[in-house]
Amino acid sequence: MKKNILKKLNIIFLISTVLIFMLSGCSQEAGEEAGKDTYGVYYLTQDEDQIILEPDTSINGKTGIPELILALQNDPDDVHLKKTMGSDVMLINYRMEEKGVNLNFEDRYRDMSKSKEVLFRAAVVQTVLQNDAVNFVTFEVNGEPLTYDNGEEVGGMTVNTFIDDAGDEISSYNKKTVKLYFANSAGTGLKMVERELVYSSNESLEKKVMEQLIAGPSPNEGYATISPDTKINTIVVKNGICYVSLDSSLIDKPIDVSEETLLYSIVNTLADLPGVSKVQISVNGETDRVLRSTLSLDEIYSFNKEIVDSD
Repeated sequence: MKKNILKKLNIIFLISTVLIFMLSGCSQEAGEEAGKDTYGVYYLTQDEDQIILEPDTSINGKTGIPELILALQNDPDDVHLKKTMGSDVMLINYRMEEKGVNLNFEDRYRDMSKSKEVLFRAAVVQTVLQNDAVNFVTFEVNGEPLTYDNGEEVGGMTVNTFIDDAGDEISSYNKKTVKLYFANSAGTGLKMVERELVYSSNESLEKKVMEQLIAGPSPNEGYATISPDTKINTIVVKNGICYVSLDSSLIDKPIDVSEETLLYSIVNTLADLPGVSKVQISVNGETDRVLRSTLSLDEIYSFNKEIVDSD
């Protein structure tokens, strides 16, 4: 009798173990499936100032390139969006490369505004990169490699091309016209320049603008005020005050402009942004020092209209 009972208990134990293993396996697979990124198509908004991911359950990591391209040419379900490809810009052909895809567009590609072109490129690349076998995407226009305004080839665009600082995939972009303040020819005043920026909805506009200021002006936009080697440590807005911490290159690698020009190129540029009324600058987080000789960094500065050239 005892042997029969033990035998039955062993069978029950084995069955239970198998069931637990099977259930845990299903649970793990469900968890992995739930943890996957959302697949879909990146479309432009009707006013062409953002791209938005519209989820599509028919798309996954195995979806072929022809199907992804076709999806970009289809009208989205959301009436606030418009199809990315096919209205203004047509694809001539595409070719597979080792771990990549090359897309060849017609000449009308060059007719797009700068901001729309960036959004278009982001939407197409983000959609095509959902294919697990594709690691990069290159663009051509009528058989010629796509280039930036300076003639440099855009080259292969990867998942990192459209990733924000936090490492999360970007699902939308914003477009905004901002004002940058560069030095005048004498280095004693500022020249205001408007620039249209396209940036991730997850990205700080203040940081983006500061990066543009550090990168310097284009020809005929004035003169640099900050060394291009300068790095942004942190930048945050609190109670209308923008606190920006830069590395020591701000002081150690001076540009030939006046101290006031340097200071207010930063202050005016940031204070011109929505939600910012004043600015405090620090060097590696330290404010108990002067910028060069007289201007103290422990002061909080406001926009200075007097230093801006009127013409």
